[in-house]
Amino acid sequence: GTITRFGGKPYDVQNSLNVWSSGMWVCTGTGASAAMAAAGGKPMETHSSDLQYLIREHMIENSPNKEEVKDLDNGMLKKGQHLHLRWNSQKGRIFIDGSHLTHNLELGDEILIDSNTPPLALYSRWDS
Repeated sequence: GTITRFGGKPYDVQNSLNVWSSGMWVCTGTGASAAMAAAGGKPMETHSSDLQYLIREHMIENSPNKEEVKDLDNGMLKKGQHLHLRWNSQKGRIFIDGSHLTHNLELGDEILIDSNTPPLALYSRWDS
């Protein structure tokens, strides 16, 4: 892979994608998965430990392999997987588990989405 740095630490990039888009969504099964599914993503189970990502309006018109790139617009990251993105649009925004947590993106930004997160305890009034 390619060596890049995140937080000053070298990182070997294996799963990487160049993105031209207005933004992207990332969600967990207990987060904004309904909004993600409504936007064209996949429904998720609340007990899932996967992270789902969806690249909004990914500009792939001039790509020689449009279908291959289009297949990368939406995906799941299993425990231990990651996705490296290089932002190639002037501006954009990443939405994390809904619209309440966002981060603005600019040309040249690199994003590392890592699925190694601790599980979220979810309780409902029907738990016994």
